[in-house]
Amino acid sequence: MARILIVDDEEVIRELLTRQLQPDGHVCETAVNGRDAVEKVQQTEYDLILTDVRMPEIDGLQFLRAVKSRVENTTPCVLLTGFADISYAILAIQVGAFDYLRKPWEINELRIAVNRALQRRADLRFRRDYQADLERRVQEAVAQLKNAYDATVVGFAALLEGKDSGTADHCVRVRDMCSRLGREMSLGTDRVRDLELGAMLHDIGKCKIPDAILNKPGKLTPEEWDVMRLHPEYGAEIVERLEFLRGATEVVRCHHERWDGAGYPRQLAGAAIPLAARIFMVVDAYDTITSKRSYKDAQAPDEALTEIRRCAGTHFDPEVVGAFERVFPEFAAATLAAAAAPARPPSYPVATS
Repeated sequence: MARILIVDDEEVIRELLTRQLQPDGHVCETAVNGRDAVEKVQQTEYDLILTDVRMPEIDGLQFLRAVKSRVENTTPCVLLTGFADISYAILAIQVGAFDYLRKPWEINELRIAVNRALQRRADLRFRRDYQADLERRVQEAVAQLKNAYDATVVGFAALLEGKDSGTADHCVRVRDMCSRLGREMSLGTDRVRDLELGAMLHDIGKCKIPDAILNKPGKLTPEEWDVMRLHPEYGAEIVERLEFLRGATEVVRCHHERWDGAGYPRQLAGAAIPLAARIFMVVDAYDTITSKRSYKDAQAPDEALTEIRRCAGTHFDPEVVGAFERVFPEFAAATLAAAAAPARPPSYPVATS
């Protein structure tokens, strides 16, 4: 059984085809011209279309062109043509028709043409369904691989927490804000993903810093600061070795650079600092200012915004600061909500973008 659309401006042809096809179990619908047929095809998926060539308003070729994008991978089209219109039939096949049937036809010729077309339909839909299933499986495999990668990143974050209390939760917060700010600055999906990874892993190099320096309660000596300033390069060396983390290298290496060139480890300035790192620096500063640390109390979001504005053009890229101001209401609301919520054990949700 098939749902068949018969398109012909002659009522006698439509009725004849319907009578000949219905005994084989087919459900036949009709359209009086090409324009009527276009509307029906837009509303219904047919198993087969039988269409005349010569029709008023929209002829068979124009009809095929109008519906080609909708039916070419699902619904074969068979043209009904007179002997003098064979050239039109050839053109129609070039446009996308599957076959043609000459008028007048024998009932067996019609059945053969319809059966061939329906077999074609079965092949088309099998390929379509197979392709959809294949794409679904690939997406599932990619998702599983991504989850495995993210689990590795979470493991690194947990490792950092063991070296530096509070670092892992800070990484999660900054990752989420970086993702939002990156999208605000029109970064593509892959670049946002790299930015997220960089935010989670920006301090991974601290695992190579001695605990005596990393957890020292007082101020660091100049010599100790020299050691501490090595952690961006240490971190970059780590993530560069892992292909699925390599995109995080820019943030990991450059997250302590400054717009005016007074940062470290390479004293980059202005646009020489990768954009992902420039985005991270603003978000990192905001989270640091609004978070409670062992050496300071948390400040209000508005105070953080004032400080970030003050440092635009010295520490931070002014363009990034402008984008940050646009999304600041979202960040401030999230910060205040988190501060009001009951304390919970640290958690490391997997990145979702």
